[in-house]
Amino acid sequence: MFIYTFKANKRMLIGVGMVLAALLLLFFLIPGSSKQTSAKSLPSLEAKSNQERIAFIRHFGYDVIKEPVETKDVLIPARFDDTYTAYNALQLSQGFDLEKYKGKRVKSYAYAVTNYPGEENSAETIRANLLVYKGRIIAADICSVRLDGFMHALSDGKTG
Repeated sequence: MFIYTFKANKRMLIGVGMVLAALLLLFFLIPGSSKQTSAKSLPSLEAKSNQERIAFIRHFGYDVIKEPVETKDVLIPARFDDTYTAYNALQLSQGFDLEKYKGKRVKSYAYAVTNYPGEENSAETIRANLLVYKGRIIAADICSVRLDGFMHALSDGKTG
C-alpha cells in the first residue's frame, strides 16, 4: 500500500477551486437542458403550406384529414392569465415558448386526427392544433373536443 502526502499552500487550493468552479460552469452551460433537447428533436417548423403543417403532425405518428377543420386568427394576449400560463407550460415541455409572441396575432390550424390510439372515430373528437406565426410553427397540441376532453403535447401520445 502506498501513501502519498503533499503540503497544500493557499495558491494551490485557490487553483484547484478555480478548476472545479470552471468544470461546474461548463457542466451547466453545455447545451442539454430538456427545453433545448426538445427543440432539437422537433422536425422542421416551416408551416407556410398545408403540406408542411401536415408533415409536422405526421412526424409524431398522427394521421390527419388533408384540410384543417378550422382555421382562425388568434391574438396571443399581452398578459397571460392562468389558462395561457398553463398552455405555455405545455409548450415549454416540447421546446416552444409563447412568451415572445405576447400581443401578436397568429394563425391557428386544427386538423382532425384519424388514428388516435384507443379512440374509435377519432376524426370526430381529436384535434391536432398548430399555432403559426410568419410561416413557422410556434405551438402545437393534441386535444379532445369532448366535454371531458384532454390536451397534451404532440410527443406525449402516439409517436412516429
